[in-house]
Amino acid sequence: MALALAVVAHAAPQRTLLLEVADVPKAEQVKGGRFFYGDYDSSRIIQVVRNRALLLATPEELAELRQAGYAPKVLFESTDRLQLYRRAEYGPEMKLSPVYWRYDQILKKAAALARAYPNLITRFQIGETQQEHRPIYAFRISNQAAQPQDRPKVLFDGVHHADELMGAQIVTALMEQLVTGYGRDKAVTAWLDTLEIYLVPVVNVDGHHVVTSGHDPRWRKNTHDVNGDGVTGVYPEGVDPNRNYNFNWAMGGTDNKEGSSYRGPYPFSESEIRAMRDLAEQVHPTLAVSYHSQGEVIYYPWSWGGKASPDDAVIARVAKEVASHLVKMDGSGPYAVSPGGPSSQSYAWYYGHLGIVSMIIETGLGAHVLPPEEVAGIVQTNLQGARALLAQAAGPGLSLRVKDAATGAPLQAEVWLPRIDDETIDRRTSDATFGRVHRLLNPGEYYVVVSRPGYATQVLPAVKIGPAGWTAVEVALTKN
Repeated sequence: MALALAVVAHAAPQRTLLLEVADVPKAEQVKGGRFFYGDYDSSRIIQVVRNRALLLATPEELAELRQAGYAPKVLFESTDRLQLYRRAEYGPEMKLSPVYWRYDQILKKAAALARAYPNLITRFQIGETQQEHRPIYAFRISNQAAQPQDRPKVLFDGVHHADELMGAQIVTALMEQLVTGYGRDKAVTAWLDTLEIYLVPVVNVDGHHVVTSGHDPRWRKNTHDVNGDGVTGVYPEGVDPNRNYNFNWAMGGTDNKEGSSYRGPYPFSESEIRAMRDLAEQVHPTLAVSYHSQGEVIYYPWSWGGKASPDDAVIARVAKEVASHLVKMDGSGPYAVSPGGPSSQSYAWYYGHLGIVSMIIETGLGAHVLPPEEVAGIVQTNLQGARALLAQAAGPGLSLRVKDAATGAPLQAEVWLPRIDDETIDRRTSDATFGRVHRLLNPGEYYVVVSRPGYATQVLPAVKIGPAGWTAVEVALTKN
């Protein structure tokens, strides 16, 4: 009994006050500062946007802030922690601002575009959610969108994490800009004539619904009933979709089921991520971006024990070009660029397994559910970044097609650059539909090996990649 009383006595005090503090000094917003915002710990600081902090406090902590010279305003008081967060993230009306789109609204917007421009956009289902079995949709955009084309492909997705709503806003706005801009915007017209663009506005449809419905703005993971009690929607249950990819899976996230980055029981355990896996393996994108929040930084693969990826020169160049078009909320400069870790996330799997030039863009700063007045500006700057990425799909690089020498049928084959590739990455392959691989490369001369079981290997010892465009090569493999 004495031990139990001691534990209670030393338990963290319950924070029942929601405070607003204006004019927070920058020096207090950095790690170790009084108002540091941490992505994975919102037990006290809920958001810090443009020097305005929303935080939870006890009466004693309120008094301490006043003694330190701050003028905190009490916005709300409750012993119900969820209600404190709902008031902080949703505002006085306790519901999400209509600036943010629900999934049904996104689908209606896409359907209207498809009716008006049937040749330019096609919707198709890539899977369903783990818990509620809601459909997950992708959209293909090109000047011949009804059927896949033999072209470089670019993939954009949003909302792996339920509370990171900006991804859905950006991808949906990009959809509208691309479809309505065809024939009006010179660059958009060229992209739709020469590329295939895939959009998945919301990966984590169940989690997105939890946040946008007004139920719980803290929700990050999917809604998988991981403890098997038959009750869903109780925070913090679920699996982190962006720690469920099968590339160094055990190195990423946590095995704690209540942890915000719980990686799941095994790789690709979650149907949302199997849907993204299957889409990527089917279409073989050349470039891919996944939108997250927050940090105003681009992460790309990778720094692995201090070692860069085999394609670092190309991926870093592309990431820096995209970042140069992304203006921070305070206008102080472009987004930062950093190699990320090599484990369990989308960009690591996309690159490590399929060779996709991939990145995560952490949009906005200081919150996951960003204040509604910030949404339009963040969307607009990220549309400029998306345009910069699409421009990179013009090369330079290698466009190699593999076919059967006797029948002319396309072949899926390994396309290996042994002087670049190493054992940290899987061998790159041409796609099964067209026998095509598009690989971004810097100008130069490359040694290329093309192989497939049952066929004679071909070696191309000196493939020259020019300063612009795609260098087209066709390889006909002969059966042994």
